[in-house]
Amino acid sequence: MARSEAARDGLFDRITYVHGNFVTLAEDIAEADIVTLDRVICCYDDVQALVSLSAAKARWLYGVTYPVDSLWNKAAMALENLGYWLRRNPFRAFIHPTRLVDEIAGSFGLAQVYRGTAFAWPNMWQVVVYERAAN
Repeated sequence: MARSEAARDGLFDRITYVHGNFVTLAEDIAEADIVTLDRVICCYDDVQALVSLSAAKARWLYGVTYPVDSLWNKAAMALENLGYWLRRNPFRAFIHPTRLVDEIAGSFGLAQVYRGTAFAWPNMWQVVVYERAAN
């Protein structure tokens, strides 16, 4: 779908698609003006590596969408992971501390310019945009 939309908009030759584990492939991926992680932080156990490597690639904006680290979300995620375990599915989801994600992004010179939540109850997802300070 992304390829067909890019072609329709005349952008096909300006976009590179890479499939795989970003942490493993990060060394070979170029910087970009805007880097986004849309609902992937919760699917990755090593938040330090994922956020560090991706934040380092953002020249201007870095946007992330991931679960709010609330008690409600932690309980819901525990039930979700119990379901995976019962079905013998090795996948696990994670609630990573908001403070940690903010600290990691900040350590790469990124300052928060927007934070909001999506899905009113129980504020499951937070959307955060960071901007790199001009040199």
